Parts: sequence; C-alpha cells; structure tokens
Amino acid sequence: MNYFKHSDLANQYHVSLKTVHNWISSAKDEKIDLQLHEAKSGTYVANTARNTLILETLAEKGKKYRNSLHQKVVSPRQDFYSIYNRRQILDIINSLGIHHEIPAQYSYMGEGAMNWDGWMKRLATDTTANLLNGTIDLLERNSAAIDRIIRGTSRVNVVDLGAGNAYPVKKLLDDLLNKELLNRYIAIDISPEMLRIAEDNVHSWFNNSVHFEGYQRDMTYERFDDLLVEDMLDGKADNTINIILLLGGTASNFSSFDDAIRTIRGSMGRNDILIFTDKLDTESSRQYFDFAITKSGQADHVTSKLSELDKYMLDLLGIDESLYTVESGFNPAKHMRYIQIRLNTSITVEFGVSEAKQRVNLEKGEVILLLRILHHNSHQILTAFQQAGLDFLHASISADHQFYLSISRVEQRDGESH
Repeated sequence: MNYFKHSDLANQYHVSLKTVHNWISSAKDEKIDLQLHEAKSGTYVANTARNTLILETLAEKGKKYRNSLHQKVVSPRQDFYSIYNRRQILDIINSLGIHHEIPAQYSYMGEGAMNWDGWMKRLATDTTANLLNGTIDLLERNSAAIDRIIRGTSRVNVVDLGAGNAYPVKKLLDDLLNKELLNRYIAIDISPEMLRIAEDNVHSWFNNSVHFEGYQRDMTYERFDDLLVEDMLDGKADNTINIILLLGGTASNFSSFDDAIRTIRGSMGRNDILIFTDKLDTESSRQYFDFAITKSGQADHVTSKLSELDKYMLDLLGIDESLYTVESGFNPAKHMRYIQIRLNTSITVEFGVSEAKQRVNLEKGEVILLLRILHHNSHQILTAFQQAGLDFLHASISADHQFYLSISRVEQRDGESH
C-alpha cells in the first residue's frame, strides 16, 4: 500500500488517532516534513522509508512529552556539592545521562567511606573466606616470595593503590619495618575521607614508626610516578624498590581493567614490582553479593535490598527507594556481577551547578548501573598484564581456588630506556 491507514499508525506508534491527525495537519502547514498521500477517502501519510524515520522521531518526542507530564523531579542533597568537586559532578552527570551508570568509586566518598570501613571491619571478624581475609592470607603465604624478589635492596617504598582503610597492608608494613627496609608508605585513594580513616589506622598500629602519606587521586587515569621522583633520583636509587599494591577487589570495579593496568604500568620504574590480588572467576563468586537477596527472580537475575554502601549515591542524588526496584545478577556476556536499579517511574535529576540547571531525564523502566564487578580467570589476568608490558615473577592461588596473587614488574626489553 502506498500510504499508512490512520489506525495502523496509531497502533504501531502507540498514539491516539488525534495525534495522527495532528501530524497530517502539521505536514500540510509545512511544520513537519512528512510526505502525504491524497486519496479519495482523505489525506494519509505516504508509506516511505523517510517517512518511517520521521514518524519514529515524532513518536519518541511524544513519548518523552507525555512522560514529562508525570516526570518526578529530584535534586541532590546539599552536601552532594561539598563532597564532590565540579569535575566529579560533571562525570556523574555524564555517566548518568549517557551510560545510565553511577561510577562506583564515588560511593566511597563522604559518608560512604564510613560505610566501606564498617563493611571491612565486619569482614575482618568473619571466620569464613572473604575478600579481606583471603587477601591477607595470600600476602602472608607468599611473604617468602616477596622477600626473595626484594633481596639485596636497602630501601622500600610501598604505594598502596585504592588503600581503603589499609587493613590488607598492615602485616606487610610490619614485616618491612622489622627488616628495617620500609622508607615510605604512600596511600592513594579517590576518597579523602577514606585516606583519613587509613591514616588513623596506620598511626594506631605503628605510632610514629610509619610516616603516612595520603594522596587523593583517581587511579583509573591518574599516574603516581611524580610522587617517587626524588627517591628515584637520589644516591640510594639503585638500592630502592617501590612495591605497588593493587589489592582486594579494587581492580574488579574498574570500568576498563586493561586501561587501568596500563596506567599503573606507566608509573612504574625498572625495579618496581606490582603485587596484585583479586577474587577469581568461579561459579560461587558469580553468585556472591554482600547484601540480603530475596528468593524472587530467576537464577541469573534476582531482586534485592541494597546495602547502605550501595544505596549511598542514590540517597545523595535524591532518588528515593520508592522510585526503583533493585536487581542483581551475573552477566555472562560482559563477564561481570552487577547491581542495578530499574526505575518504577520517569524521573528528572536536576543538578544545581550553575544558573542554568543541568538536568538528566530518565524514563520509566530504564536501568541505572550501580556496581560492576568484573570477573577474571588467571589466564585473562596474565594476558592483560602481558599486553600492558608487565612480566610475571610469581603467582599463587589460594587452596580453595577462590583468590589469586601475582607479582610482576615492567617488561625488560633490549634497547629500551627506562
């Protein structure tokens, strides 16, 4: 047929017959660029590929307009603007509007740091295997390998990436102190509140024996080699090793694991070593979430109740829990566990960062990703490190095959200058 029936358009695009008549009237008035077809029975929209594209655009605009009539407007709490700087706020706006995601690293700032610290303290007292005690156990069981690799050095700097509350590194710092090797402990975290917690812990454990240096940086793209320049240019440089730590689940939260590893490698010197730990991809790890999961839902997708840590950013943004349903599961295509919310109603998040407010419109049924936990097996980790230009010196897997540790250094190439 050369044209669309009015009723067919109404059914196909979920609009009223009145809307179809309005489209035709607007086309006659040359307000929209639809091609019309004149028949004995009346005027119709011509059945052309170009018209189809225009109709889809008109229908989508109409849908957004109808939703806007029922759109709930929410605004971030006032402390949101004091917790995050303008660059971070812009990143949150763009991530929410473009990717429908709230970057997980921002949930560790403000009160979120206390939520994380509380979770780690609970893990520290848990007798079952978990990310914290699994990491600590691997470091202890591989202490001989670490000693062998740093043998002959007289000075060690420890650079702790995503330091958190510093629980995992306590025993390593103690060992280096006892061997009179520890020179500096440098903690790097995106959260200034988390750094303050780590500093308090280090001081309570070691008094003044360890000088705490805390730096607020986003390790996914910010290098740290500038912090080591003076040590690497002084007279003791040849007898100095920087131990770079990437422990626990830090790397699992990166949006791009490979990019982050390349950034870290770019900050490492010739003699530096990277100690990496993570939870391996197993059937049990794919099912693990640290909050109450209801029995509703399918095996790969369940509804859940958010922990305070996972809910923190939503509360800051003014997105009340009545506005969404929580979903969690494992995505085999992307090889990741996820926590996300699905909106029960259309909302507009209105950011007051300037006189012209920034708005993010989100439709009913759309998903916002809160947490991604990337899963890797040992082969994938090996491949990512090798592609980043790192050589493996040592690797170890826990007895239950749940946790993994590797020690690597910058690849030594013939003719390469460092």
